Amino acid sequence: MLVNIIMIIILAGVVLIILIAWYISTIIIKQPREVRPQDWKKYKLKPEFLKFPANDGLELSGAFISGSNRATIVLLHGYGHSKTQLLPQACFLNQAGYNVFVFDFRGSGESGGEYITFGEEEQKDLTGAIKYLHTRKDIDHGRIGIFGYSMGGSVALLKGGEFSEVRAYVLDSSYGEFRSLIEMNFKEYLGGVPFFPLGYLVLYMIKVRTGAYFDDIRPLKSLTKLKNTPLLIIHGMQDKRVPVWDAMKMQANARGPAELMLVKGADHYTTYSTAGEEYAKKVLGFFQTNLLEI
Repeated sequence: MLVNIIMIIILAGVVLIILIAWYISTIIIKQPREVRPQDWKKYKLKPEFLKFPANDGLELSGAFISGSNRATIVLLHGYGHSKTQLLPQACFLNQAGYNVFVFDFRGSGESGGEYITFGEEEQKDLTGAIKYLHTRKDIDHGRIGIFGYSMGGSVALLKGGEFSEVRAYVLDSSYGEFRSLIEMNFKEYLGGVPFFPLGYLVLYMIKVRTGAYFDDIRPLKSLTKLKNTPLLIIHGMQDKRVPVWDAMKMQANARGPAELMLVKGADHYTTYSTAGEEYAKKVLGFFQTNLLEI
């Protein structure tokens, strides 16, 4: 009798852990959809809203903002956000004359798709975006730059080596290896709950549900594919979500010219608001050198 009770308790505990892991995995891969149409008026931008296919055919939602020169900057948003997240950057880039192309990754904003995969499947979205730009006759297809924030920057690194037409990359607050990142954040946001064994079960469930294997999401390793492409790496020195040493490792492992801008007092979300004009000047100068003066 006692043995049966113990077995029931153990079984109930196992089931409870599985349910908790399933719940946590759902929170991670299905964030609330951020849709903020009011932000377009706030920044006085005049977008051309459009739909285009990812490389696997999934429909994505984007917006193209025409500039006064034919160079184009593709803006890639971060985890849990949408194309409107980077409108402050889009604003100063467009005012400087650049075409700006923003879009929602799959599982985010107004795009199709059910899950966020931290760069695994989002690479198909970036490929679709570059292919879409090649259908436009109002841009210079040889003068394309990418600005990626957090997850967006990591997507750019994972896929960027395949785009010879992309001449320069700005990476703001991006991670180098997702596995170590999720281990660190798991402990912080779950009140110190140890990563083993629950964290590994969560990762396994995410892999089963999305196909994303986090050991494959290693933007730092993908730096070798960029060869001589210039990089500008920006990171907040007080970033508690993505450690600043990820940015330092990116600069150290870059195969081409790589500038590092560390913003004192900035956390994961405040590099631009903290650095202000210095931030905009640095980004604009970088794209000026690598897109307009070539």
